[in-house]
Amino acid sequence: MTDSARKARDARQRRLDKGRNQEAAAKRVTKGLQAMIEMPLLEAIAQAGGAARPRDLYGEVAQRLNLDPDVRKEKRGCADQEYAIFDQQVRWTRQTLVGEGLIAGERGIWELTDKGRDKLTRVTRGKVVLIYRLDDGLAFLAHAEEAAGAIEKESLSLVLTSPPYPVVGREYGRFSVPEWLEWMSGLVGMWRDLLRPDGTLAVNLMDVHVPGTPMLSPYVERFSLDAIDNHGLHLAGRMPWHSPNKLGNLEWAVKRRVALRNTVEHVLLFSKTPTPSWDTRRLPSDPYAERSASARKHDARRGHEQRPGGYDINPEAFARDGEGRIPSNLIISGGVGGGGTYASRCREEGLGLHPARFPEEIPRRIIQLATAPGQVVYDPMAGSNTTGKVALDLGRRFISSEPVLEYAQGSALRFSHRPDFRAFPIPA
Repeated sequence: MTDSARKARDARQRRLDKGRNQEAAAKRVTKGLQAMIEMPLLEAIAQAGGAARPRDLYGEVAQRLNLDPDVRKEKRGCADQEYAIFDQQVRWTRQTLVGEGLIAGERGIWELTDKGRDKLTRVTRGKVVLIYRLDDGLAFLAHAEEAAGAIEKESLSLVLTSPPYPVVGREYGRFSVPEWLEWMSGLVGMWRDLLRPDGTLAVNLMDVHVPGTPMLSPYVERFSLDAIDNHGLHLAGRMPWHSPNKLGNLEWAVKRRVALRNTVEHVLLFSKTPTPSWDTRRLPSDPYAERSASARKHDARRGHEQRPGGYDINPEAFARDGEGRIPSNLIISGGVGGGGTYASRCREEGLGLHPARFPEEIPRRIIQLATAPGQVVYDPMAGSNTTGKVALDLGRRFISSEPVLEYAQGSALRFSHRPDFRAFPIPA
């Protein structure tokens, strides 16, 4: 074989290897994405009025999935062109939904069909339907407003939820900030009445930008002040949630590079009285690190030193009690991805995944802090009902409500293996 033939053969092999590697990378990225994309894509089109151009949907779907920025940027090559893998997967999902009769229209405009709208079925306003139950759990198909009327007043130890954020459309549609604040203020008043005197309200919120600018809206602060000033609640604490792989704002952080990627959400905790029934000893604590002899002597001396602020500290203040460090209020947890039993069961049953599931660590920390075993936890906008699943794991009882039928049916798959699970038919 001549040198030129050998070089041609080697170059051809390199191209084949590159193609295989790109295909393998594409498969890793796209595995399970279609099942995750389906419902967010339908919701994004519905939010846009029932029809939209593809380029206006890619970013919205990515934000609904809280997609990692690195995944959003992944490319694949074909001849002399490169394609965004995620955008291509959205297009493929659209083609699948066209085949199922859920989306119609030309390639340039994606439009919901009547069948597609039916897939996004929400329970009729005014109805409260028990969709499944367990010995220690009740799940309603209902909007939060109606569900509140079906729950006994002062019976809940914790109301824990992650509502749709203003401007970002989810189950309840797209809100402006003033509309969102008015809507949430009414709900907070209802939830307050459901709490026991020593109960807690925990709300997970994310920063949003003022439309058309990279400035942050102060809606979180306005919401907090409304809960305090108009509903008599107390700001009992904050648990910031840090998600290292959180997606940056596509316009201001990714395209224009004038804003930082925001990896922190707010978990605000309110109580009816200044003394809610919290106990940090129910939370796991980190063990003390091993200390050298000199470090232990220094710790002992600290109690006898006057502090820089002028305080004279009791020598016992720095003694170790054997229980480990006092738990921090910071929650560090990434997203939930497309894996897990819930996701696989939904795919088996042909049900769309809820796109805004939060990790179990969030309800676990809050439930442990604010409730004792046997007490009742309620999530008014339960989605996939992560809160109910964690509540049962911790020996608590749960009530959930969710207005979207497909999400409520999917959440039932978290519990259907239990012998005490009972599902109920959905009335027409």
